[in-house]
Formats: sequence, C-alpha cells, structure tokens
Amino acid sequence: MSDRPLVTVVGATGYQGGSVVRSLADTGKYKIRGLTRDNTSVKAQNLKRSCNNDGTDIELVNCDITNKDDLLRAFKGSWAIYSLTDFWAQPHKPEAEMQQGKLMADVAAKLNIPYYIFSCAPNVNVLSNNKL
Repeated sequence: MSDRPLVTVVGATGYQGGSVVRSLADTGKYKIRGLTRDNTSVKAQNLKRSCNNDGTDIELVNCDITNKDDLLRAFKGSWAIYSLTDFWAQPHKPEAEMQQGKLMADVAAKLNIPYYIFSCAPNVNVLSNNKL
C-alpha cells in the first residue's frame, strides 16, 4: 500500500466527491483520503465499505475547509488534491465559496502538493429547471 500515491478528495460524501473517490478506488492505484464534515455518518461509512470491497484503502477524515489548520493536517502527505467548495454551507454567498477555494489552493501550494485539481460548476438543477 505504501507505494501508491495518496489522493485527497474534498467533499468525499457528496455527489461529485463520492464519484471521484469510487472512480479512484476502482483503479486500485491510489490510497485515498476522503474529507468530510462527519466521518461517522451513514454516507461516510457506506462509502468506505464500498471502496474497501476491492481492497483499496480509504481514510475518511473530518475537515472544516474554512479552517487552515484542518486543511494543513488533511492535505499533508498528499500527492494530489481533488478540491471543490461547499456551496450549500452559505448559499447565495459566492464570496464564501471563493474564500474556501483560495484557502485550499494556498494550503496545497504551501505543502508543495504536486497536483491540485479544483472543480466548480454552476448549479445544474437551477440551470435545467430541475430536469437534471
């Protein structure tokens, strides 16, 4: 296991983050650290069980993405970060999302993380009138 690079996924129990975790786990090429607000939640435990079925280890870590110390601890040792913001924490406040994104990028840069992927997109439900 130690020869596999560590990929940290922000929002691991959400739709996008969970999909990334499962896709990475399916390859068997990575160790995965999933960041979540509550690693004891049913969603978190179900995600962990589903990923461990194929022998890929996943570590679920509680992390407040607005807290620099939490991010430093959670990102430490990562080869890559898959990052996204938490729109739902403060809807209609894009500046809060921008602060989250900037803080995560700054922490990744401080730790010299080789690969940093930042994902953001508008709300598809709103754009499609709840058709998607």
